[in-house]
Amino acid sequence: MMDSTLLPNIVAFIGAIEPFNQLPNAVLDSIAINMEIQFLGKGESLAPLLTQKQNLFIIRSGVIEQRLPDGSLRSRLGEKDIFGFSLENENYQANALENSLIYRFDYAALLHCVADYPTVTEQLALSANRRLQSSVNVQWSEGEKGLFFKSVKEVASTRIVQVPPSMTIQEVARLMRHETGCSCAVIVDNSNLNNTLIGMVTDKDMTKRVVADAVDVTLPITHVMTEHPWTVGNDELVLSAVHVMMKHNIQNVPVLDANKQVVGLITPQLLVQKHSVQAVFLIEKIGRCQSLEELTALALERQAIFEAMAEANLPSHLIGQVLTMIYDAFTQRLIYIAEKALGPIPCRYVWLAAGSHARGEIHLLSDQDNALVLEDNATDSDRVYFNHFAMYVCKGLAECGYALCTGRFMAATPKWCQPLNVWLQYYRKWANNPEYDMLLSLTVFLEIRPLAGDNTLFDILEKQRVIQVKGNTRLMSALVRNALQTRPPLGIFNNLVLEKEGKNGKRLNIKKAAIGHLVDLARIYALHDGGEMLATEARLRFALDHQSINESSYQDLSGTYQYMMQLRYSHHLCCLRSGKPLSNTLNPDHFGSFSRQHLKDAFRIVSGFQDAVKMKFGA
Repeated sequence: MMDSTLLPNIVAFIGAIEPFNQLPNAVLDSIAINMEIQFLGKGESLAPLLTQKQNLFIIRSGVIEQRLPDGSLRSRLGEKDIFGFSLENENYQANALENSLIYRFDYAALLHCVADYPTVTEQLALSANRRLQSSVNVQWSEGEKGLFFKSVKEVASTRIVQVPPSMTIQEVARLMRHETGCSCAVIVDNSNLNNTLIGMVTDKDMTKRVVADAVDVTLPITHVMTEHPWTVGNDELVLSAVHVMMKHNIQNVPVLDANKQVVGLITPQLLVQKHSVQAVFLIEKIGRCQSLEELTALALERQAIFEAMAEANLPSHLIGQVLTMIYDAFTQRLIYIAEKALGPIPCRYVWLAAGSHARGEIHLLSDQDNALVLEDNATDSDRVYFNHFAMYVCKGLAECGYALCTGRFMAATPKWCQPLNVWLQYYRKWANNPEYDMLLSLTVFLEIRPLAGDNTLFDILEKQRVIQVKGNTRLMSALVRNALQTRPPLGIFNNLVLEKEGKNGKRLNIKKAAIGHLVDLARIYALHDGGEMLATEARLRFALDHQSINESSYQDLSGTYQYMMQLRYSHHLCCLRSGKPLSNTLNPDHFGSFSRQHLKDAFRIVSGFQDAVKMKFGA
């Protein structure tokens, strides 16, 4: 029987873990009373416990490694990880990589304790599929969807103290305590009208940096502030703010408006929920992975997150943003693992996302568009290193579910792993001679975004890209001609015109039929007016703001794009549910009359705007 003096500590620990955090303390007490505590020394096997009656384990501290009979890694587990569900059906060894403290539960007794809580029971099911599905269903509750997919400005607190850098520590503390009761103050440079954020201090900082070190409270607040704190924009998703908190282990995030002025604060208190957000925690898990094997094991969770979002009918741009955040996380962690595997980076570099990845318009079929830019003094041996480096990352991404680019627009292709001066020459050549092959390269790399490395290299390249593109009438004409090469599949009798696809009969390819055209149109409108944003919907809004299109045209284009993206996501969800391969091609037999009418309307809108850009920009 459990020592009663240990009970509060154990209950507090397991009560913070999903799904036990859904249980009242009385149930947690009964669970804790009947559990056993096991200690494993480094190198010790869990085998004796695995051969007994079915158990469930939670790691309190330490690391447990599971390996299959052939020696391959099954999983590596750490603090708060739960395992043991499928021990009857799988044969594997479990050993402690370091001294480990483990809580052991009798599985049958545990289910009895939680029998009145069906959502918890589902999440403790023996079947991995049932657990994953139930976890998704719980985590994407209606209330949570409403919170985490709102913009930051909708939920941020405006109770925040703003002070000049000359104010003393004591004066700031007095303001925080007496005037607003706020636990945070931001320090802004009031020497000009910009009021630029230069630092932040929290009540915890006051305790750790002032009281604990007996700092003179008459000193300026700059003496103890955190310089250049992490921030979020007020139009970003709350999901992004949570990601920033978890990634950098911080609890107070200032919110900035478009003019970089502090307008609010995001804190954990604003985000208190019974359930976690699966997308954020997947990103956190990705960030802890130490090997490619661990990363590939998380690929199915990405699919589960997509299914949850698609089933909830979240707006397409939100789905794209979340999938892009996950793609970024996989790429950045693979870059970290590659650096560990290949040795220290020999010179400065920047890894670029391009195409749809750069635009933040990711879906489950998105392949790789990426590149490497090296500093100009990179040696031949440096380039050999980065060729191997790029190959490692690109192959790793493929194993994580991001297909290799069929056009080979990847850093693993030597042409796209070059020093900065070569890239600058590329952009000059593409912009001045927009022939087909050059234009294709340019359209891929017209949208670029840095993911890792030295951003100063990106800044130089981005400046050159803008110079070459802005006001380039020859390039604009070439882009328009390229956009008009194909037309949406609308026949003379307003019937859908379909294309033959192997043995599958006739199919409608929605990427070729509409989505690609809409991306091209938005790019043309934005580039003509000097827009530097990347996302298609943002480009359409920019075109409206600069009067290249009117409100009605904006609504047509934006609405059509959203509809086609939602159709793509819905089709991908249907493929997953039916066990069919993912594709961008739809079976016309599955269209109802309502859907057919919507598609035909969408194609007519796209075709009309193709004619409009031809008239406006020439071709």
